[in-house]
Amino acid sequence: MSTLGASSPPDVSVPAAAPDGYGYDVGRPDPRGPGSMGQALPPRPRRRRPWVRWALFALSFLALAGGAVLIYLFVILPLGFGTSLVAFTAALVPVAIVFSAVWWIDRYTPQPRISLIYAFIWGAVGSVALAFVIGGPFTSWISPSEPSEITASFLGAVVQAPIIEESMKSAGLIGLLIWGRRYIAGPIDGVVYAALIGGGFAFTENILYFGNSFHQAQAAGEVDTFWQTFMLRGLLSPFAHVSFTSLCGLGLGIAAERRSLMLYFGLGIGGLSLGMILHAVWNGSAFFLPVDPENPIGGFLRYYLTIQVPIFVLLAAIVLFLRLRERRILRRRLSEYGRAGWFAPSEVDMLVAMGRRRRAEHWAGRHGAIARMAMRSLIRAAIELGMQRHSAMHGKVTARTRQRERELLERITADRRLIGSLTAPVVRR
Repeated sequence: MSTLGASSPPDVSVPAAAPDGYGYDVGRPDPRGPGSMGQALPPRPRRRRPWVRWALFALSFLALAGGAVLIYLFVILPLGFGTSLVAFTAALVPVAIVFSAVWWIDRYTPQPRISLIYAFIWGAVGSVALAFVIGGPFTSWISPSEPSEITASFLGAVVQAPIIEESMKSAGLIGLLIWGRRYIAGPIDGVVYAALIGGGFAFTENILYFGNSFHQAQAAGEVDTFWQTFMLRGLLSPFAHVSFTSLCGLGLGIAAERRSLMLYFGLGIGGLSLGMILHAVWNGSAFFLPVDPENPIGGFLRYYLTIQVPIFVLLAAIVLFLRLRERRILRRRLSEYGRAGWFAPSEVDMLVAMGRRRRAEHWAGRHGAIARMAMRSLIRAAIELGMQRHSAMHGKVTARTRQRERELLERITADRRLIGSLTAPVVRR
């Protein structure tokens, strides 16, 4: 931490990079001197005006709000106030589990809060509303002229639900990609947004399932039906929808990191298809598993332990591997900037370790809230800088990429100077 408050950093002479390569456009003898960066690249003209983008954002959220009102009026309200309150309270348990997992995954390279909120709202409102609108006509289209009850149930659960629901959930990921690559820039980003979308969809769906099972429990005068539904959907499978949608998010994230249009189609469709298959296997278990009248839940538990648990463990292992990979990438890329004179070795160690980041913010917080905010801004800018360099090394470097790198370096310089001015003693001891 002494490097942040140092009065005179060591001079490091760095040669300029080749014009056609991705490097540091100018030498950096002084990490604090923004004037030595030379003339900034001219900003790339934008096709859309700022107010157009904000208007589109506002229209998107208004459309989601309208969808929420329609779901409430035509789906949740018919359950009754008391039943809806019970179902809503019960649905908070699995979504809290999902939020905890997403927070742990996302906290290393945090995403903008507004985009995280959008992802959850899309899953809870937008994808559910579209699934209700499109699901019925799609089921009628794939069903025979006069289907039996079991045929209609099978087609709805094993064919219609996986195709329509996973497609509608993945549409939220496509929307984030349209808004900008900075939202989904790597595999972890895709998994985080997909998990929030899947968790939001499961949240609304759980309200409906818990409400219907509560009605059945009241009609039968027993609570076993409700508690079985709560255990199966709330405790045993809170990550079911999350896992299905995360496969598409993983594929899109890998494609975004590689900046390949062909990978967007190949891995995106591949992940979406695999999620549909897992969704169909999950829903189809209700039709293929033998039911023991004396122990109706026993067959499902055996299937759950032998099939679903290994799948969830494998997906969790993939996420853990990506998290560790992200840390190695960040250390490697920030070390490159460190050799160019931007960071001291101790600062690189601080930026790649969660515990040291917290201690750095705590140290800055002892000098005031502004110093703490500047330290947090420096950490986030450095993280974005390292991950952007890694992504840029896999694709064509553009003027916009260099301009964003320069903006982040200037932001880091300004935060460093602000922290130094607030933490360095005014009078020498």
